Amino acid sequence: MLELTCESVDDVFAGPDLLRQLREERAMNVDLASKTHRSLLPSPIRHPRIDVDVRHSPINSLSGDYCQVRFPDPSSCYVTMCHVNGPGVAPALLATRVSSEVRHFISDCLRPIEIVRSLNRFIHKHFRDARISVSFVAAQIDLDHRMIVFSGAGHPPILHLRSSDGSVRRLESRNALVGVKEDCLDDEPERTAKLVAGDRLLFFSHAITEATDAENQELGLDGLEHFASRTLDTELFNMSHRIMEQVAQYREGPPQHDTTLIVAEIK
Repeated sequence: MLELTCESVDDVFAGPDLLRQLREERAMNVDLASKTHRSLLPSPIRHPRIDVDVRHSPINSLSGDYCQVRFPDPSSCYVTMCHVNGPGVAPALLATRVSSEVRHFISDCLRPIEIVRSLNRFIHKHFRDARISVSFVAAQIDLDHRMIVFSGAGHPPILHLRSSDGSVRRLESRNALVGVKEDCLDDEPERTAKLVAGDRLLFFSHAITEATDAENQELGLDGLEHFASRTLDTELFNMSHRIMEQVAQYREGPPQHDTTLIVAEIK
C-alpha cells in the first residue's frame, strides 16, 4: 500500500519549478528555526566570581536541548537545562517555549523549586497530551556565600568536583519528569550544597552518559566522572572540550542524540 506524505503529495502534483520552490521554502523555514533555537543558547561567560563554558552539539539542524546561564542580580547566577525527547520540529519548538517561560521565572528570582513547580504546571496544562517527555534542572548559585540551591526533574545529576582533593559528588535530581503529572515534586524537591573557590560544576544532557562503545556498553555516570576527574587540572575553557573529546573517543559511531555540556568554576 502506497503511503503519501505531504512532501510526496507535492512531488506528485507539483511541477518542477513549484517543487523546487516548496523545497527551498522548507529549507529556509528549518534554517530559521535552527537559528532561532541557537540564539537562545548562552555563550561562554567570564565573570569576576564565576566562569562558565557551554558546549552544544545537535545531531541535526533542530534540537530539543536548551540551557540558560543568567545573572538576575549581582550575587546570583542561575543555570538551567532542559531536554525534550525526540528529534525534529516539535521538541525544538517546545524547548524554545520552555526557554521563554524559564526566562521569566529567573527574572523574578524564583527559587529552583518554584521554577520546577511552575514549569511543571505550565507543561502539564498545555502539553500533557503531546506524549513528549521533558527533563529539567534549575540551579541558583549564591556568589556571595558560595552556595548552590538546585532542583531537578528527571534530569541527570549535577556533578560537583572539588579541585582540592579531586572528589566528585552527585547532586541528584529528585523530582519526576516535567509535565507528566500535575505535581512532579518529591518529598525533598530542593537541596543545597556548599561550594568553595576552585570547585567546578558539570551540567549535562543524557546523551553524554548514554554514549555506547563497540560492545554497546554505556559510558554512564562513573565513566563521565572519570573523564571529568582526569581533566580537573585543565583550564576551565579547555576542560569541556577535553571531556567531549573523550566521550567521542569512547562512543562507537556518530552521536544519536543532541549533546549539551555546561562547566562552571567558582572563584
